[in-house]
Amino acid sequence: MSQFQDAGVVVTGAGGGIGAALARRFAAGGARVVVNDLDAQKIKAIADETGATAVAGDASAIVEEAREALGGTVDVYCANAGLASPGDAFADEAVWAAAWDVNVMAHVRAARALLPGWLERGSGRFVSTVSAAGLLSMVGAAPYSVSKHGALAFAEWLSLTYRHRGVKVHAICPQGVRTDMLTAAGSAGELVLAPTAV
Repeated sequence: MSQFQDAGVVVTGAGGGIGAALARRFAAGGARVVVNDLDAQKIKAIADETGATAVAGDASAIVEEAREALGGTVDVYCANAGLASPGDAFADEAVWAAAWDVNVMAHVRAARALLPGWLERGSGRFVSTVSAAGLLSMVGAAPYSVSKHGALAFAEWLSLTYRHRGVKVHAICPQGVRTDMLTAAGSAGELVLAPTAV
């Protein structure tokens, strides 16, 4: 029996790529899955394929709806939604703000909503899709790199602060993965990551 049999799992950014793969794997392991994405059509297809429940919308604001869909409990939250933000130090303020909001603050908002219940019962699992850019950097994508460093720092902080109370935190840090996000990374992603992307 899978360790995730009957677990309530939420996967954001599940319309494709890593998020869709996570949703498929959790569903195959017997979990009850909620898939989230801004694109309602993409997650409907994933939900139909896996038996998951689709909850469209901003990943920052779906915890309560997802919790209700799972019968009141989220056991695993995969903060996978992300924004590829090419640019340098001179990128527009709106580009920097959007990268920070999606790649960091969506994780913070989800944790705020989840931690009280997890701490009360002494268990919960937060899975943060960070990127190797959070460990290294990404040429030509300063907003992406900086915000992914922030996502990793927040995951580390969550783990250090709450692991003794039963909260498990994981950071996924892949390099190039053939997803829409790699395509959106522009010429830098094509040059640096695409040749060896999985």
